[in-house]
Amino acid sequence: MFHETVTHASGESRGHASEAHGLLLLQRALKRGHAIEVTPAGGVSITWSLMGHGGRAVVRSIILAPHTPVGALTEDTVRDLAVIDSTGTARYDLRDGRRIITAGLFEIPALTTARYRARSLVTADRVDRVRLTLTARLGLLAREHQPGTDPVLCACGRLTVCPATAEEARSLTRRHRETVAAEFVGSLSAAFAAAVAAS
Repeated sequence: MFHETVTHASGESRGHASEAHGLLLLQRALKRGHAIEVTPAGGVSITWSLMGHGGRAVVRSIILAPHTPVGALTEDTVRDLAVIDSTGTARYDLRDGRRIITAGLFEIPALTTARYRARSLVTADRVDRVRLTLTARLGLLAREHQPGTDPVLCACGRLTVCPATAEEARSLTRRHRETVAAEFVGSLSAAFAAAVAAS
Protein backbone atom coordinates (compact mmCIF):
# COMPACT_ATOMS: atom_id res chain seq x y z
CA MET A 1 0.00 0.00 0.00
CA PHE A 2 2.80 2.48 0.93
CA HIS A 3 6.46 3.18 0.26
CA GLU A 4 7.92 3.92 3.70
CA THR A 5 10.90 6.20 4.33
CA VAL A 6 12.22 6.49 7.89
CA THR A 7 14.90 8.99 8.94
CA HIS A 8 17.00 7.98 11.93
CA ALA A 9 20.42 8.54 13.50
CA SER A 10 22.18 6.44 10.86
CA GLY A 11 20.48 8.12 7.92
CA GLU A 12 17.48 6.84 6.04
CA SER A 13 15.76 3.47 5.59
CA ARG A 14 13.30 2.61 2.84
CA GLY A 15 10.77 -0.17 2.67
CA HIS A 16 7.10 -0.93 2.27
CA ALA A 17 4.20 -0.63 4.70
CA SER A 18 0.82 -2.31 4.61
CA GLU A 19 -2.39 -0.39 5.19
CA ALA A 20 -2.58 -1.89 8.70
CA HIS A 21 0.98 -0.81 9.50
CA GLY A 22 0.29 2.69 8.15
CA LEU A 23 -2.77 2.99 10.38
CA LEU A 24 -0.77 1.74 13.38
CA LEU A 25 1.91 4.38 12.72
CA LEU A 26 -0.74 7.11 12.57
CA GLN A 27 -2.37 5.97 15.81
CA ARG A 28 1.01 5.79 17.54
CA ALA A 29 1.97 9.25 16.23
CA LEU A 30 -1.26 10.70 17.60
CA LYS A 31 -0.68 9.16 21.04
CA ARG A 32 2.87 10.50 21.14
CA GLY A 33 1.92 13.98 19.96
CA HIS A 34 3.98 13.80 16.75
CA ALA A 35 3.17 16.15 13.87
CA ILE A 36 1.05 14.48 11.17
CA GLU A 37 0.50 16.01 7.73
CA VAL A 38 -1.33 14.35 4.86
CA THR A 39 -0.36 14.61 1.21
CA PRO A 40 -2.62 15.05 -1.84
CA ALA A 41 -1.38 11.70 -3.18
CA GLY A 42 -2.98 9.93 -0.20
CA GLY A 43 0.16 9.64 1.87
CA VAL A 44 1.31 11.08 5.15
CA SER A 45 4.35 12.61 6.82
CA ILE A 46 4.98 12.05 10.55
CA THR A 47 7.66 14.17 12.20
CA TRP A 48 8.98 14.62 15.71
CA SER A 49 11.98 16.09 17.51
CA LEU A 50 14.26 14.50 20.04
CA MET A 51 17.42 15.50 21.82
CA GLY A 52 20.53 14.44 19.95
CA HIS A 53 24.21 14.50 20.88
CA GLY A 54 25.29 17.74 22.48
CA GLY A 55 21.76 18.56 23.59
CA ARG A 56 20.64 19.69 20.14
CA ALA A 57 17.16 18.88 18.88
CA VAL A 58 17.10 16.61 15.84
CA VAL A 59 14.13 15.93 13.62
CA ARG A 60 13.05 12.41 12.75
CA SER A 61 10.35 11.43 10.29
CA ILE A 62 8.35 8.65 8.71
CA ILE A 63 6.96 9.32 5.25
CA LEU A 64 4.34 7.04 3.74
CA ALA A 65 3.81 7.51 0.00
CA PRO A 66 1.11 5.36 -1.58
CA HIS A 67 2.15 2.79 -4.18
CA THR A 68 -0.82 4.09 -6.21
CA PRO A 69 -1.43 7.84 -5.70
CA VAL A 70 -5.12 8.70 -5.42
CA GLY A 71 -4.97 11.07 -8.41
CA ALA A 72 -7.44 13.85 -9.05
CA LEU A 73 -10.48 13.60 -6.80
CA THR A 74 -13.30 15.16 -8.80
CA GLU A 75 -16.62 16.23 -7.32
CA ASP A 76 -18.23 13.05 -8.69
CA THR A 77 -15.51 10.89 -7.15
CA VAL A 78 -15.83 12.66 -3.80
CA ARG A 79 -19.62 12.17 -3.89
CA ASP A 80 -19.29 8.45 -4.69
CA LEU A 81 -16.70 7.90 -1.97
CA ALA A 82 -18.88 9.76 0.54
CA VAL A 83 -21.81 7.47 -0.27
CA ILE A 84 -19.64 4.36 0.11
CA ASP A 85 -18.27 5.63 3.42
CA SER A 86 -21.56 6.80 4.89
CA THR A 87 -23.85 3.86 4.19
CA GLY A 88 -21.96 0.96 5.70
CA THR A 89 -23.79 -1.27 3.21
CA ALA A 90 -21.63 -0.75 0.12
CA ARG A 91 -20.71 -3.96 -1.63
CA TYR A 92 -19.67 -5.39 -4.95
CA ASP A 93 -22.44 -6.73 -7.14
CA LEU A 94 -22.72 -7.90 -10.74
CA ARG A 95 -24.64 -6.19 -13.53
CA ASP A 96 -24.49 -7.83 -16.94
CA GLY A 97 -21.51 -9.83 -15.76
CA ARG A 98 -19.54 -6.74 -14.71
CA ARG A 99 -18.61 -5.70 -11.18
CA ILE A 100 -20.27 -2.59 -9.78
CA ILE A 101 -20.53 -1.03 -6.33
CA THR A 102 -23.96 -0.79 -4.76
CA ALA A 103 -24.93 1.09 -1.62
CA GLY A 104 -28.64 0.70 -0.99
CA LEU A 105 -30.34 2.04 -4.11
CA PHE A 106 -27.18 3.86 -5.21
CA GLU A 107 -25.07 2.19 -7.91
CA ILE A 108 -21.63 3.06 -9.21
CA PRO A 109 -21.22 1.94 -12.85
CA ALA A 110 -18.79 -0.81 -13.80
CA LEU A 111 -16.18 1.45 -15.46
CA THR A 112 -16.16 3.84 -12.51
CA THR A 113 -15.96 0.91 -10.08
CA ALA A 114 -12.98 -0.45 -12.02
CA ARG A 115 -11.26 2.95 -11.90
CA TYR A 116 -11.76 3.24 -8.14
CA ARG A 117 -10.34 -0.25 -7.65
CA ALA A 118 -7.37 0.44 -9.94
CA ARG A 119 -6.61 3.65 -8.05
CA SER A 120 -6.79 1.77 -4.70
CA LEU A 121 -9.55 4.07 -3.47
CA VAL A 122 -11.71 1.14 -2.40
CA THR A 123 -11.18 -2.41 -1.24
CA ALA A 124 -13.45 -5.23 -0.15
CA ASP A 125 -13.50 -7.98 2.43
CA ARG A 126 -14.10 -11.68 1.77
CA VAL A 127 -17.86 -11.20 1.44
CA ASP A 128 -17.52 -8.26 -0.98
CA ARG A 129 -18.34 -5.47 1.52
CA VAL A 130 -16.67 -2.36 0.11
CA ARG A 131 -14.89 0.31 2.15
CA LEU A 132 -12.59 3.23 1.50
CA THR A 133 -8.88 2.58 1.81
CA LEU A 134 -6.64 4.56 4.12
CA THR A 135 -5.06 6.24 1.08
CA ALA A 136 -8.50 7.36 -0.13
CA ARG A 137 -9.29 8.84 3.28
CA LEU A 138 -5.93 10.64 3.42
CA GLY A 139 -6.38 11.97 -0.12
CA LEU A 140 -9.86 13.25 0.69
CA LEU A 141 -8.57 15.00 3.80
CA ALA A 142 -5.75 16.63 1.83
CA ARG A 143 -8.25 17.78 -0.83
CA GLU A 144 -10.46 19.35 1.83
CA HIS A 145 -7.49 21.25 3.23
CA GLN A 146 -5.65 22.34 0.09
CA PRO A 147 -4.10 25.81 0.06
CA GLY A 148 -6.48 28.72 -0.31
CA THR A 149 -5.81 32.37 -1.04
CA ASP A 150 -5.51 35.29 1.38
CA PRO A 151 -7.25 35.81 3.71
CA VAL A 152 -8.53 32.21 3.52
CA LEU A 153 -5.39 30.10 3.83
CA CYS A 154 -7.19 26.74 3.61
CA ALA A 155 -9.99 25.53 1.35
CA CYS A 156 -11.94 24.32 4.40
CA GLY A 157 -12.51 27.94 5.46
CA ARG A 158 -11.46 27.30 9.06
CA LEU A 159 -8.18 29.19 8.71
CA THR A 160 -8.89 32.82 7.89
CA VAL A 161 -6.15 35.20 8.95
CA CYS A 162 -4.06 37.97 7.49
CA PRO A 163 -0.47 36.88 8.10
CA ALA A 164 2.22 39.53 8.09
CA THR A 165 4.66 37.48 6.01
CA ALA A 166 4.70 34.52 3.65
CA GLU A 167 6.65 32.57 6.28
CA GLU A 168 3.94 33.23 8.87
CA ALA A 169 1.31 32.08 6.36
CA ARG A 170 3.22 28.82 5.75
CA SER A 171 3.62 28.24 9.49
CA LEU A 172 -0.07 28.86 10.21
CA THR A 173 -1.13 26.61 7.33
CA ARG A 174 1.22 23.82 8.44
CA ARG A 175 -0.05 23.95 12.04
CA HIS A 176 -3.65 23.96 10.82
CA ARG A 177 -3.04 20.90 8.64
CA GLU A 178 -1.33 19.12 11.51
CA THR A 179 -4.32 19.88 13.74
CA VAL A 180 -6.89 18.57 11.26
CA ALA A 181 -4.75 15.50 10.54
CA ALA A 182 -4.61 14.71 14.27
CA GLU A 183 -8.38 15.19 14.51
CA PHE A 184 -8.81 12.87 11.52
CA VAL A 185 -6.69 10.09 13.04
CA GLY A 186 -8.55 10.45 16.34
CA SER A 187 -11.88 10.18 14.54
CA LEU A 188 -11.14 6.92 12.71
CA SER A 189 -13.66 4.39 13.96
CA ALA A 190 -12.90 1.09 15.65
CA ALA A 191 -14.88 -0.56 12.85
CA PHE A 192 -12.54 0.92 10.24
CA ALA A 193 -9.47 -0.15 12.22
CA ALA A 194 -10.89 -3.66 12.55
CA ALA A 195 -11.64 -3.82 8.81
CA VAL A 196 -8.09 -2.70 8.00
CA ALA A 197 -6.61 -5.26 10.40
CA ALA A 198 -8.71 -8.01 8.84
CA SER A 199 -7.71 -7.20 5.25
